[in-house]
Amino acid sequence: MEKTLSIIPENPDLVFIALNPTEEALNNKAVFSRDNAYWNLLEKAGILEMSILKVDLKDRAKEAFLEQKHSKKKFGFADLLPKVSETDSNKVKIPKDAVNDLLKTTPHLKDTKKIALMGQKVVDAFARNFVGIKKWKNIPVIDGKRQFGCIGSIIFDGRKIELFAMPFPVNNNVKNKHECYASLIK
Repeated sequence: MEKTLSIIPENPDLVFIALNPTEEALNNKAVFSRDNAYWNLLEKAGILEMSILKVDLKDRAKEAFLEQKHSKKKFGFADLLPKVSETDSNKVKIPKDAVNDLLKTTPHLKDTKKIALMGQKVVDAFARNFVGIKKWKNIPVIDGKRQFGCIGSIIFDGRKIELFAMPFPVNNNVKNKHECYASLIK
């Protein structure tokens, strides 16, 4: 695969980072292009305006992250492992340098104010690379609920970036995950 599906505008307010693209996403040349779950979540959280749901699934990422048509803030998207296509995240192995490679090679990522790490494996990868967030290697469970939200900040290339642990947006049983995502824009 020559090209990644990362779409990050200049000086983004927030960048979502998922683990890796699916084969379907690569074929469609668009992230989260199988169904409405991710887009419904972003709309319900108030991150994107409802008008995004009227756009064809294959065009949503381009309109939301590249053209910035559905929000007053600037949002971006990247995969931690853009060249790994696997739907079963348990089978995905994250190389030691994956986080630094992503930060160094993805245009505009280091210019963001916030990064939303979508899913435990992505949180684990960042925790392994940044000493200050090692305590967050496992998202804590309190009263039977995972405590999603801000897990600290990192300094990369002289810039402070806040990190947020988020539940993966689809295929899990986290209730009211839109509330977790809404905390990203407060």
